[in-house]
Amino acid sequence: MATEARNRHAGAGGRVRRLGWGLGDQALSSVTNFALAILVARTVSTADLGAFGLAFTTYTFVLGATRAFCSEPMSVRYSARERDAWERGTRRSTGAALVLGSLAGVLCAAISLLFSGTLGECMLALAVCMPGLIVQDTWRTAFFSHMRGSAAFLNDLVWAIAQLIFILAMLQGGHKSAAAFLLAWGAAASVAAVAGTLQSGVAPRPFSTGRWFRRQRDIAPRYLIEFLARNAANAGSIYFAALFGGLSAAGALRGAQVLLGPLNILNMGLTAPSITEAVRISRRSPRRMLKMVVLLGFGLAVASLVWGVGMYFLPDSAGRALLKRTWPAAHAVILPLALAWAASGVLTGATVGLRALAAAKRSLNARLITGALSLAGTAAGAYLADARGAALGLALGLWAGSILWWRGLDAEVAEAERRLAAPAQSGRPRRRSDSVAPT
Repeated sequence: MATEARNRHAGAGGRVRRLGWGLGDQALSSVTNFALAILVARTVSTADLGAFGLAFTTYTFVLGATRAFCSEPMSVRYSARERDAWERGTRRSTGAALVLGSLAGVLCAAISLLFSGTLGECMLALAVCMPGLIVQDTWRTAFFSHMRGSAAFLNDLVWAIAQLIFILAMLQGGHKSAAAFLLAWGAAASVAAVAGTLQSGVAPRPFSTGRWFRRQRDIAPRYLIEFLARNAANAGSIYFAALFGGLSAAGALRGAQVLLGPLNILNMGLTAPSITEAVRISRRSPRRMLKMVVLLGFGLAVASLVWGVGMYFLPDSAGRALLKRTWPAAHAVILPLALAWAASGVLTGATVGLRALAAAKRSLNARLITGALSLAGTAAGAYLADARGAALGLALGLWAGSILWWRGLDAEVAEAERRLAAPAQSGRPRRRSDSVAPT
């Protein structure tokens, strides 16, 4: 009994360390991106900053789309697997990421020909760096899926150091354009992408891309649609606030989002390692995995509410120092938006559980319905009460949708338990769940 207790304690301690690496990695990535944005904002003109922002937004869209085809299937099907299986999945997923990143780079290069001046230069710089940017992000997921969060953190640290070196070189050479900063940032990611190969001893295999896509066709397209639906719901709050309340209402929402920004770091930092842990636990007991993701969702919701209340009671002088003239309008939106962030935390727990069970169809249906509820709530709220109403409508839509997510997860867990019990009842040796078997 004592040995069993020590094993449980060691397992819990290891889980905390792995989740801690996820938070540290996300914090490092967020801090470096924030520092770059501040540097560009302080160096270039407003118009050039807008061009930089458009290029960066293009990158985030491509990143989300390629994650659906490369990183997320890697997490679902190769988390906590034996070394040979993990290497096979890593070669194929990073190879597919290299192909998709290269195709996106070609498209960005073509788009750059349509624009003159800074925007064209930024899109061309992004085109050159896109393959490295996408592959580097896939390495992070691969390391987390192998329960090597420290390796993911080290890879992002390589990116940060290379970025610092390249930017200093650019400044020393007198290159202070938005495109130059973008090129330094993307080239540093390419260095980290190469470092990922050296860290793992595994090289991307782009010629296996077709096979990878065929094997992931049951989940990857659904994950892509989920990504699009989630982005539409998130952007909808800003657009509807602007439509019904004007740009000032949209600015209030954006200001409140900035104050709640650390919650994004917490949420995103825990997601990747949590999927790996959930996959590992679900192979032995889907019911235990359900308890884990319930705790995850509850913890994220409580953290969101506590942080939101803290920001609401921030001294007026501190709020004005952070947001200047936007503070009064953003202050009125913080609490309802914190409720929406809490609902997102609850949804994260359910999402992790459905990912662990490879229930892509179930999660897609839940995402589409939740997105529709969120958009409807946001539109109605913005029409009735501007920014505050938009935030409250978003929260109501997300909380209503969370019921569907958790009911779906409970049904999937019950089905997974039945699959695990069936071989034992028939006298056959119990096999691992096929839903997350390596392909």
